[in-house]
This record gives sequence, C-alpha cells and structure tokens, in this order.
Amino acid sequence: MPARQGPKAELTVQQDQFVRMEANGFSSPDIIKALWNASPGDSDYHSYECKLSRWRKHPKYTEVWMDEVRKNDFGDYVKARKTLRKSMDDPDHWLAMQSAVNVMTTAGKRIYGNEDNTVTVKIEGLPDIGSPDGE
Repeated sequence: MPARQGPKAELTVQQDQFVRMEANGFSSPDIIKALWNASPGDSDYHSYECKLSRWRKHPKYTEVWMDEVRKNDFGDYVKARKTLRKSMDDPDHWLAMQSAVNVMTTAGKRIYGNEDNTVTVKIEGLPDIGSPDGE
C-alpha cells in the first residue's frame, strides 16, 4: 500500500531532486530527461508531465525550493562581496559593482532574515474639521 501523502509526508529522493532542479531553473523537459530519460515523443512523457504537476502541490515543495534558493544565495553573496571589493579599487567596473550591491542587498535579506515587512503610514496636513457655518 503506498504511503499516504499528508502534511507530514516527506519528499522522495526523486521529488527532492525535481524541486531542486526546478529551483535552479531547469525546464520540465530537462527534468524529465534527467529523472526518467524520456523525450517528448515517448509514450510515457505526458504521464511524467502530470507527475511533475502533482509534485508541485506537495506540502514540502515550497520548503525545499526555498532551501535550494537560500543555498544559491550564499554562493551569490560571497561572489558579490568579492566583486564589490575588487570594484572598489577600479572606477571602470561600476556595472559589476552595482550588480554586486543589488545581489548583496536582496540575498542578505533572505540569508539573514532581516527583511523588513512592516509598513508605516503617516498622515500629515489634515484640515481641521469643524461644524458647518451658521445657517
């Protein structure tokens, strides 16, 4: 009897590989080729596409996807810091430096979890609301 897919169900090795490949930008045909060695003309190809669609609905999909993205962010952050340090001494590398700053800003928020999600609304300059003039 197959295992029940409930909230506590874990991903299989194949499902985990699928999610991580998808998080790294692999297309569905590439994933199907890697997992099952199938091509678009094969008879089982459509069933593999359906299987991937079902796997995207798994409760652990987002968790594993975010884990893979976070791992990539660590590498990107280190590379961006190196680029930034190198570019600070060379005025001609402004584009690389700006890209590094952008990566560090966005990756830093995800890695360190210091993303500020609060919104402050400040209303100024409201007119005095009084009673209507005498009639």
